[in-house]
Amino acid sequence: MRKGRRLTPAQLDQALEDLEILWRGLHSHAVNEALLMRAAETARAHALRSYDAVHLGGALAFAAGEQLDFACWDKELRAAAAKHGLALIPPRLSSSA
Repeated sequence: MRKGRRLTPAQLDQALEDLEILWRGLHSHAVNEALLMRAAETARAHALRSYDAVHLGGALAFAAGEQLDFACWDKELRAAAAKHGLALIPPRLSSSA
């Protein structure tokens, strides 16, 4: 976003600090056959694009028995995640919000 001049240097610094804080709370998940099967199911059920289906499939695999915060800005993916009961992080409307 900085390259496209959508962020000032100060906004970029703040965004990188925000990312660092968020990154510490992320858990990685290996893509395996089970995850891909779950992603295929969600893609068919919700008419999602492949990467969106993997995003949702991974979250659903992690969510088994746990409360997760789900972050995305794609309307269709947000709707599908909500149907599965995932807590949605509100999208930021601007980088200065």
